Amino acid sequence: MEKRTAVRAMAFLAAAAICLAGMYAGERSAARAAERALRYQGEQAFEELCESVGGMDAALRKTLFAASPGVTASLCAEVYSRAQSADHALSSLAFPIQELEQTSSFLAGAGDYAAWLLRRSAGGQTVSDAERENLRSLSEGASLLSENLRQLRADMAEGLVTADAAGAAEAGLPAMADSFLQMEQEFPEMPTLVYDGPFSSDMTDRTPRMTADAAPIERDAALLVAAGFLGVRSNQTADAGTEEGRIPCWRVRADDCTVSVSRRGGYVVRAIRGRTPTRTVLSLEDGLRAAEKVLAARRYGEMTESYHILEGNVLTVTYCASPDGVICYPDMIKISVAMDNGELLRFDAGEYLTCHTDRELPAAALSAEEAAARVPAELTLESQRLAVIPSEGTEEVFCRELVCLSESGQHTLLYYDAVTGEQARILILLEDETGTLAL
Repeated sequence: MEKRTAVRAMAFLAAAAICLAGMYAGERSAARAAERALRYQGEQAFEELCESVGGMDAALRKTLFAASPGVTASLCAEVYSRAQSADHALSSLAFPIQELEQTSSFLAGAGDYAAWLLRRSAGGQTVSDAERENLRSLSEGASLLSENLRQLRADMAEGLVTADAAGAAEAGLPAMADSFLQMEQEFPEMPTLVYDGPFSSDMTDRTPRMTADAAPIERDAALLVAAGFLGVRSNQTADAGTEEGRIPCWRVRADDCTVSVSRRGGYVVRAIRGRTPTRTVLSLEDGLRAAEKVLAARRYGEMTESYHILEGNVLTVTYCASPDGVICYPDMIKISVAMDNGELLRFDAGEYLTCHTDRELPAAALSAEEAAARVPAELTLESQRLAVIPSEGTEEVFCRELVCLSESGQHTLLYYDAVTGEQARILILLEDETGTLAL
């Protein structure tokens, strides 16, 4: 009897061992599959970055020889599109984007300047000598970046550089991340761009309003701010150095997330999680609710969604301050969430901290009825509201924003100065399932 019991026990143990081995093998297989998927996505992002920067480089070179507003507008549209794709690909690489701040700023600045020139060229204006010189400087920067990326791609193909950061030391090879950091250090200074846009030198050089007179904070306080922002215990955070730039910051790391806290005022300027989602599970509505939940937990007061865009399993939503129903476009916060689980991936309040203030707005001399009467016959007015829009660098314009629909079903935004009644701006919205682009 005892022998039979022992045999049965041994059989049970053997079966349990087989089950555990199977579970372990399954977990290892799943881990390897996830690792392969992440590596593949990183390789795809790198290829997209190379192709997009190469296309932007070619389009910028062509703008130097464009002789008509129509050709200039077409090329600027391509520069803008390529810059957007390149910046998205850059953010999808498997290392912190804040380490590539100059490259990211160059892509964003070049794209925005191209969009500004596109609007002017579409209106029939020719490119001035100063604007052509700006394009030349941007072209030189894009050419240098494109050449460096081509060289890096060639080195990787020849086995001289590895994309596997973990195995780089073991293989005795430099990692791709190291090559990018080297490119970042050698990147030329952004040319001085003076135009009506957020990357104008007047804007990028301005002193942020919310941190200018704020009291300085110590590193330990920044750790507490970051812990509160992420909802973790303070002992789960660690010092990750400092950042300079327009808003000097303490950098704090918690698990796979890096948070930049302003050294004056202790505001969270940005947060970036080092994870790239490989699939979309949530609906667009679920993603928007997840982003709204992130914003609501941070208590920024009245905020309104401006637009959103869905790319690469990541939903990015832009919110603007809207005190008393007046939407203030300069006071902007961007939130990116993962479309697999709604997790916060990126948070950027740099523009909000730079521009936000308690504005004393004048009375609107232009009534809603008077503004509605100015809508062209080809457009149908859908809604209107008061808005503050950026104009001429650091200036702002208090406007009535009219949302109109064309006969072809395209939305157009008309802006009229609420005090003088003059038309201030026109934007055309390009809308599809991924989001909205304003031109």
